[in-house]
Amino acid sequence: MADALTIGSVAVPGRVWIAPMTGISDLPFRRAASRLGAAYVATEMVACAEFARGRPDVVRRAAVGDGLPLMVVQLIGHDPEAMAEGARLAAAAGAQIIDLNFGCPAREVTGVQSGSAMMRDPDRAERLVDAAAGAVDVPVTVKIRLGWDDLSR
Repeated sequence: MADALTIGSVAVPGRVWIAPMTGISDLPFRRAASRLGAAYVATEMVACAEFARGRPDVVRRAAVGDGLPLMVVQLIGHDPEAMAEGARLAAAAGAQIIDLNFGCPAREVTGVQSGSAMMRDPDRAERLVDAAAGAVDVPVTVKIRLGWDDLSR
């Protein structure tokens, strides 16, 4: 398809991408968006440490779901080992792309050194990317923003 973008070996066959949104991008929403033509629809952000511990609400958030043409799981965290384990679990569940959230500016996220707080610690961000990419055979992408909050652009 001429409009397909390739991420690693994964073709995303369309131009409509739905950004991951906490509290919105649950499995029914992703299925509906896909039926309406979205080619790329990621899960809500999934906290790696809780995902690895099997916390039911987090595991449910990471559900890739049958019938979706592309399975994308967005992970968030600050510990490289937990990030690697989260990536392994997501890939084992069928994720074709792992997206790391280094863009969420919410205080409850940045307060635990995750999300856009990674823009204050590029060395940690690099370790997280290396950990996730080294743990899986699927492409790993990163959602970032300009700075760590609206004032630091």
